[in-house]
Amino acid sequence: MVKPDPFERVHEDTDPWDVDSFYERRKRAVTLAALPAEHYGRALEVGCSVGALAVDLAGRCDHLLAIDASQNAVDLATRRTAGLDHVDVRRARIPDEWPEGRFDLVSISEVGYFLTAAELADVIARSREALTDVGHLLLCHWRHEIVGWPLDGPDVHEALLATGARVLVEHEEPDFMLHVLARWA
Repeated sequence: MVKPDPFERVHEDTDPWDVDSFYERRKRAVTLAALPAEHYGRALEVGCSVGALAVDLAGRCDHLLAIDASQNAVDLATRRTAGLDHVDVRRARIPDEWPEGRFDLVSISEVGYFLTAAELADVIARSREALTDVGHLLLCHWRHEIVGWPLDGPDVHEALLATGARVLVEHEEPDFMLHVLARWA
């Protein structure tokens, strides 16, 4: 018997994260406010889920590639971003299916803790290679313990900060932490 994919199970609910709650709306507003550039040419959102952040990021870039491991999530995000012709939503499981090309912005929000330490190291390397010379890496994660997954938010941020990337923005609250990093030298 094939075990159901946990990401597909989560996204059987059309809004598993309550994206219209004050917490989620505010977190997205803080995320957008933290971006150092007003506009980005090409952006990548890793783990787009139902597409709430994708809609917000779409207003700040010429082209957005939003990816998720769940086909249910991709379907929901595609519906949410309908009419935004410069947004491309695809199914991809990182790090193995990392998209080709370079990006001015890579967003890894609320997804890093679903990776093993080895997968996170691979994602860090791929992010580093994928960023343009003026690119930014955005990280935003829940600060509390994540039960049943390999890492938690602080683990993800510590791993990225340990690489020596220049920190442009750092924001911490009781519930989430956010960093914007410049491209590594």
